[in-house]
Amino acid sequence: MARKWLSVGLVGVLSIACKGGGGEAAPQPSGSNASATVAAAPGAAAPAKSPEGCIMQPDYLVPPQKYRDRDLIRAVLVDGDQVFFRNMTEMMRVPLAGGAVVNLGKAPMLPGTTPFFQAGDELLMQSPGEPIFMKAKKSGGAWTSFIDLTAAKKGGGRDVTTRILEGLGKAAPARASAAAFDGKAFYFAEITQGKGRDAPASSVLKSVSFGGGEPQKLFETPGEISEVTPIGDQIAFHLVLPPTAEQLKAKAEERKKSKYVFGVAGENWVMAVPAAGGAGKRLMRLSSLFSGGLMGTSTILGADGNQLYVSGYADEDMLKPGVYRIDLASGGSQQLDKRFVRGDAYVVGDRVVIVGSGAIAPPKIDHATLVLTVPRGGTSLTLASCVADTSSLHASTVTGNVVLLSLFLKSEGLAGIAKLPLR
Repeated sequence: MARKWLSVGLVGVLSIACKGGGGEAAPQPSGSNASATVAAAPGAAAPAKSPEGCIMQPDYLVPPQKYRDRDLIRAVLVDGDQVFFRNMTEMMRVPLAGGAVVNLGKAPMLPGTTPFFQAGDELLMQSPGEPIFMKAKKSGGAWTSFIDLTAAKKGGGRDVTTRILEGLGKAAPARASAAAFDGKAFYFAEITQGKGRDAPASSVLKSVSFGGGEPQKLFETPGEISEVTPIGDQIAFHLVLPPTAEQLKAKAEERKKSKYVFGVAGENWVMAVPAAGGAGKRLMRLSSLFSGGLMGTSTILGADGNQLYVSGYADEDMLKPGVYRIDLASGGSQQLDKRFVRGDAYVVGDRVVIVGSGAIAPPKIDHATLVLTVPRGGTSLTLASCVADTSSLHASTVTGNVVLLSLFLKSEGLAGIAKLPLR
């Protein structure tokens, strides 16, 4: 899921156009919603709910349908009265008020859930795993690479097969973390993996101006940096340190006894550095279910001013799950909830809204897609809504009093955009 830290009132986030402008109406299943208004129509039955009070069949702005190869809806973004979304290779648009989906055509190959950014009349995105940034006019036209910090200068949007073939017989290049954009610059980390089993990685946090030019080195450290997030005049991130000598020795002994052994990682920290570069500050020792590598970490939810919202396991103790608010000025943290939530935080008026996957009623382990709210400066989260069907959450956004969810119905292989009221 893409990181969100801007106030929803300011998020004129996105509209997407393709070559030649225009676009063709995409086929829609019968029963497509004609309105994005979240209030039920007069006489409409209330949605069925689970024993825990979660919605079993949510209302849909884009009804569930099958995309090529059981693809997902990988990003959902709003620009004014239009909702733009994409799967692996196509861009689409639908009115926020409901109506026909318009297929805007092909786009650069985008595996994962790479977010989009907006600057004036241009749309921006990162080529996944690379320090390459592409843009296109909102009115339409080709996507072009306008910043390419790689040595090969092959441009972004290449498919996975092409990348594999390009790398045959060559040393693996440094990979780029998912980038963040503050309207003036992109922020990202370049991670270089050491050679050999359990060899430590190293990371360099960098920024590059929207106008291009040489990147600026902000911070360098052993370990893997991920979840880069601008917050005030700081850049927050998650750092997984290399394993200690004691950890490596214990892992070597474990491998003597078992054929299948997981890798080993060092301590997990949420940190921050000045946006202009400087010394790093450890804010909180916090782990997620996974510690770097291909699965990545998932602790930073978003920011509100100088307040950073995170979720994970405090002190890397699986008995201490929670959602926490960290004050960057003091470095202090406050627990707002006792569950681990993987998702994003949005500022909506006088409250913060967290949308993600997590336990419905901890300590019970039943999971669902959750919408949690807390007053700005409040001390505890409230469960505002939840969806407990067979779907999984892959992207979200909040606009006004509507929460939009990219859901994938696993058993049927269908993807759609659900809408929930934000009460």
